[in-house]
Amino acid sequence: MNEFYVLVGSNINPSVNIELGLSEIKSHPYLKIVKQSSFYESEPYGMEGDNFINLVLLLESDKTFSKVLKILKQIESNCGRVRDPGNKFTPRTLDLDIIDWNGITGEIEGYQFPDPEIQIRDFIKKPYNEIKK
Repeated sequence: MNEFYVLVGSNINPSVNIELGLSEIKSHPYLKIVKQSSFYESEPYGMEGDNFINLVLLLESDKTFSKVLKILKQIESNCGRVRDPGNKFTPRTLDLDIIDWNGITGEIEGYQFPDPEIQIRDFIKKPYNEIKK
């Protein structure tokens, strides 16, 4: 069973969009929420806009990293997320980022684990450290 931490964030109608995303995760047959952090509010990083609401989830799945990533991207889309490939820093309805995969240190499919920003960005560090095993 794979264990992984997911950073959840939104700064477009976050109370609605985060609940919608959590509902999709809870009802997904391949994902199980093991732990959920408190909600944290933070100013947007690298852009103008409303404050973000963030939390971290510890999830389990028997699916591969690629499959889980695809599921999370689909949930983002279902919640109205539209990606702008030319601009990483944009307001978002829902952002679901895997920040730790099975405690692995290294790279998986172009993603660095654990996420190097965990310990330097409070909006990741605080909720992650709250539920980290």
